[in-house]
Formats: sequence, C-alpha cells, structure tokens
Amino acid sequence: MTLVSVVVLTYDRRDAVLTLLDELVRLRDPAREVIVVDNGSADGTSDAIASRHPSVQLVALPANRGVGARNRGLERARGDIVVTLDDDMVEFTDANLAVLREVFTADPRLGAVNFKVTWPGTDRVRDWVHRPPAGEADRAFPTYEITEGAVAWRRAALDEVGLYREDFFISHEGLDLSLRLLDRGWHVRYDGRLRVGHAHAAGGRKSWRRYYYDTRNLLWIATLHLPWRDAVPYLARGLGAMLVYSIRDRFLGTWVRAVRDGLLGLGPYRRERRPISAATRRYLRECDRRRPGFWTLVLKRLRQKDFSLE
Repeated sequence: MTLVSVVVLTYDRRDAVLTLLDELVRLRDPAREVIVVDNGSADGTSDAIASRHPSVQLVALPANRGVGARNRGLERARGDIVVTLDDDMVEFTDANLAVLREVFTADPRLGAVNFKVTWPGTDRVRDWVHRPPAGEADRAFPTYEITEGAVAWRRAALDEVGLYREDFFISHEGLDLSLRLLDRGWHVRYDGRLRVGHAHAAGGRKSWRRYYYDTRNLLWIATLHLPWRDAVPYLARGLGAMLVYSIRDRFLGTWVRAVRDGLLGLGPYRRERRPISAATRRYLRECDRRRPGFWTLVLKRLRQKDFSLE
C-alpha cells in the first residue's frame, strides 16, 4: 500500500498533542508513519512525546519557526501522501487513510485535498472556508482553500511547486501554496469523507498575531500572484475588513504596523511576481461563485474574534 505520512505540528500544547498521538499510534494501517514537529515549545512537549510515544518521529526545533516548522515535517516525511494536522485535531481514523489512497489514485493530478473539520464527537462543521456547508459538507468538490490544520498533499506536487513560504510565518501561506499548485495544473479539492474533530486548544495562541499577519500577508499575496486590476479590489476589501476588525478589537496599532511592514517588505515579492494565469483566475471565480459573499463573511466575522481571512 502507498505509504501515508502524518505530520503533526505542535507548540506549547503538550496535553493536546499527546491526546492526538494516543489516537494515531493506535491506527491499524501498517503503511503509515507519524512525525511530530515541536515548534520551540517551552512546556516540556518534546520530553513528554519522547517518553510516551518513542515510536513517533520527533523533530524538536529550538524556537518557533511558524510555518517553517511544518516544512521541516514535510521534508522528513517519506510517504507519497503527506497529511498535515494541527496538534488539537482528534478522531483521525484508519478510514481516512483508505479514502486518501482512493482519491489520490483516482486523480493523478490531485495535489491537495482538505478534510471536513467538525466539533469533536459530532457531525457539526466547525472550521469552514469553502461552499456554504448546508448540503455540501459531506460532498467532494473543487476549491482553492487550504484548511491548514487538516489537509493531505501529494508529495510529487510539493516537489514540483515547493513548500510553504517561510517568510509568511503564519496566515495565507496555504493560499499561496494553493495558487502555485493550481497555476501549474494541479488540482485542489475538498472531500467530506475525510473527517477530523477540532478540539481548539487555547495554548500557543497570541492575541495580536492574526491581526498582524493576516494584514501584512495580504499585501504580499496580491503582489506575488494577482494582476494589478485584481490586486487593487482584493486589497481594498481585505485591508478594509482587517482595519474594521482591528479597530473593533483594539489592535489598530498592530494593523498600522502590518501595513507599514508589508509595504516596506514588498521588494522580494515584486522580483518574484508571477501573476496567475487566466485559467486559474476563471477557476477562482467559479469557486467563489459557490461561496458566501464577501460582505456576508465580513458581517459574520464582526460577531466573532477568532477568525482568519483565508
């Protein structure tokens, strides 16, 4: 059977990652490996993993590398299919491994497939960025979103287009990688048969980071990938929404710093700029046609704090 690598990223969530690993080591499927990347935890995570789960491959980093830590796990993985999970995911089953082998075999150009993410112990969708979930959450369909905490990759696709951009640190790194895949003819899908629960552990989360990185990285995404006629409205909507959220949640200074740093840091992205093709832009428009409208999402997020524009 095709080897499936399961790569878990953790940071200061010892109890959460141990709970997930308790489940993963009990999987019956023999053609899988489990890798944990400890992203500079200071709560004894690495020692606890080494003691409780010596069969798990552990990569212990000396400091928080953001998404760079996920790359270290992807580099270590030997499987032709690589699953990346956040440390507070649960309920990953052998059935997922069977579905993954099926979908990657059925579509030789499938580069990435997203999981259905639910409240633990229920079938109720928790994390959603695709089509409206009513009537869609159990189906399979094309998307350009990457649900960072639960997604599977084809190794050959990553070898061709590269891994996550580490300079993004967090936020929009999945969108950047998805656009690179799509523009080179790989497919990105969601499949509701792939399921995990999200326990949403609080440890490791910094209150200001989403406001900073969601804002700054919008500027870099637009510069790298979008024709200017698309970049201007994209930035107007995205930066405007982040400004409203930041004022609401008292992070206006963080938003100002993010815009400043984003603009000052544009040089490398201008040099690497490669606007996506007309075919990819048509694909994005077709995906968006089935998603909730921008202002619908803005109004929803105005009622909640733990959000991301991805």
